[in-house]
Amino acid sequence: MWRLSDELLREFERTLEESYSNVVNIARSIKHRWRDLPEPEICSVCGVDGSRGVERLSGLVFYIVSAASVGEDIREMHEVTTLKPHMHIEERIRLHMHTSEYRLGSLAEEEIVLMDGTLRGAIIRPPTYLDRNVYSTLSNLYDLEGIIDDYITVLDRWHSEITEDVVNGIARKNYLLTRTEYFDRIEKGCRKGGEGDKDNLMILMEYVEYLHALNKLLDRNVIFVAKSFYTNEFTANSSITDSAVLDYIAREQFGEEKAGFIQFKPELKKSLPWYAKKFKKLIKAEIFGAFVRFADGGNIYMLESTKPIEDGTIARLCSLEADGYLIPLIHAHKHAEIKRRELKTIMNAMLAATDSKYSFLLKKGREPLE
Repeated sequence: MWRLSDELLREFERTLEESYSNVVNIARSIKHRWRDLPEPEICSVCGVDGSRGVERLSGLVFYIVSAASVGEDIREMHEVTTLKPHMHIEERIRLHMHTSEYRLGSLAEEEIVLMDGTLRGAIIRPPTYLDRNVYSTLSNLYDLEGIIDDYITVLDRWHSEITEDVVNGIARKNYLLTRTEYFDRIEKGCRKGGEGDKDNLMILMEYVEYLHALNKLLDRNVIFVAKSFYTNEFTANSSITDSAVLDYIAREQFGEEKAGFIQFKPELKKSLPWYAKKFKKLIKAEIFGAFVRFADGGNIYMLESTKPIEDGTIARLCSLEADGYLIPLIHAHKHAEIKRRELKTIMNAMLAATDSKYSFLLKKGREPLE
């Protein structure tokens, strides 16, 4: 085992001193200052969060996605499905989870919908694997614009079916339209010739579903709440993040890390693919932001919304604070995690009940370590 050496400690202190000096210089060069939190105002709010679980098997990837909305009621979506084991697994499962979260959030009836994460991240999250070569190949094989237009029309109807299942408390199946017979039909029907590329078309349409869900969500008064952020709104071209500078400003201003908020105007710097123009709320979205500390000595959180985050909004959120964080998001996270564990049990039971002739497809590479 390593022991702490004087050299390691000196290097650590040098790094801290360098960072501290940078923070001080930046903090003194900017005009933003913390504002006191307004008095809390009661309102109806729901928090939405999701979770996922994955079993990497030799012949396929078996995974679960769970999303929970906790407000005046608890609403849920739970999905169990599979993927081929070589097609951008992690990114696609994460995208599937966010699609489910946004679909659930779009159904909320409360005044404010809270989402975990950042709105800018949600908008500029085109999968990196959908590159120019993929689009070029698909354009040669399919009438892409026609497929996407038809797909969005069907997604509108699909959303109504999802709504009915969620309201009735029976949203327990795979809700990606790409995993239905409809997708198989449209894939064959829109080929320009005999050849197709079903795998990459499916990946593209999964992203279209994601954009459709996010566009629906933006009909709501939604606020994204980031617990961890490495932004440079006030610290451009610097190795220092906003969080450290904001803490220093609070100490200078109040003598302590006091509760308060600072408004700012985020910039959306990344362009969206051409078919994003079909989602009007998304393409026209203007983003507003605020950094908030809900309790003295607590963490700073970054809020983003398509509506200005004014005193009234902060006041409503203050009524939901417990230990410096927002209660609906705490409950949503815990509920989604509980349901993920339940679904994992179901998934293991399904694997155990599978005919033994498929056993070679269901091997786990990590089994010796478990």
